[in-house]
Amino acid sequence: MKSEYAGGKHYLINARSETKFKERWGITAYDLARVEDTTPDAINMRVMRFGTPFQRRSKLTPWEEKFGKTLGELAVERGVHPLTVTNRYKMYGSLDLLPGSKPREDLRDTGWISEKKYKRCQERTFFSLEWALARLEKLNWAR
Repeated sequence: MKSEYAGGKHYLINARSETKFKERWGITAYDLARVEDTTPDAINMRVMRFGTPFQRRSKLTPWEEKFGKTLGELAVERGVHPLTVTNRYKMYGSLDLLPGSKPREDLRDTGWISEKKYKRCQERTFFSLEWALARLEKLNWAR
């Protein structure tokens, strides 16, 4: 490499303009880091750990496996909070609420009220007046 001195500065002539990273991946680590709002060191660590700068973690999340996008990306697309996306998927089996959507049938009988140890609660979900009076009488609070 030659260098020229002009105007008080050294300029390299025939300098290598592209790094090995850019030759291999088509973008510099600095530019990729700016796009993903991270540091170039983090991008280089991805290459060391996973063999590619585009893979962020060693294992895909269930959302990425099923829909090809992260939970955050799915939420941004729909304009809702990620917990809303999760709850919609659990309740309706779909990420989008369609007109006339009803909760899934397999979720209707689940929960605490269907367990055997709450048999008495199943029989009287709301306390009746007779039950309340009997309870008060038992406690000697009745008039």
